[in-house]
This record gives sequence, structure tokens and C-alpha cells, in this order.
Amino acid sequence: MTARKISLKIIAAPASGLVLDAPPILKEIDQSVDYICGQCGTILLHAEENRVHSIVIHCGNCGAYNSTDA
Repeated sequence: MTARKISLKIIAAPASGLVLDAPPILKEIDQSVDYICGQCGTILLHAEENRVHSIVIHCGNCGAYNSTDA
């Protein structure tokens, strides 16, 4: 079974605050939705839908900054 994929929102590089780097894929839970980079489509996060908020993830493949907030 293929996991559902949600594209994250690309944002400008934040001036401050916590930024997580992925890959490797960040995991909130194993059996979940794949959150993918809004620019290149790389899987960055496995998490239940609507459970992860206010996180910025820097994509190691393309350099884009992704927000978990829509």
C-alpha cells in the first residue's frame, strides 16, 4: 500500500528558530502520511495528518525550506 503524500509549503529561509534537516526522513510515527518537499518531492517526514505544526524542515536534496503549516 502506498502512503498518502502531502506537499509541504515552501517558505523563505527563517531568520531564527529551530530548523530540522531531512533526509534522513523524520518520523513522528511509522504508519502515516508522507510529507514531501514542496519543491523537489523528496519525502521529508512521516507523520499523522494534522498532528505536526510549526516545524520548518530544510530539504537536504534541493535546499528548500518547508513549513508543516499550510
